[in-house]
Amino acid sequence: MNTKIRSRTAFPRVLEETLYQAYQEGKRSVDFLLLFPVSEQERDQIILQAKSYSVVLDAKWRFGTVLFTAYIRH
Repeated sequence: MNTKIRSRTAFPRVLEETLYQAYQEGKRSVDFLLLFPVSEQERDQIILQAKSYSVVLDAKWRFGTVLFTAYIRH
């Protein structure tokens, strides 16, 4: 499952909706492509935010860019 997030303000809502949709559909992971600039400090915060959801086993940055993957707990 791939999701593009176009703005920083939409990020929390899109993250939550997408993670729970993936969980309900039995997906193993979700790729997020952030289409806004992300600093090093923000990257860490984004991963922590993704990991804070109970359906997420782990979240990691991929290729050192604004692409990260959240792995879903089943």
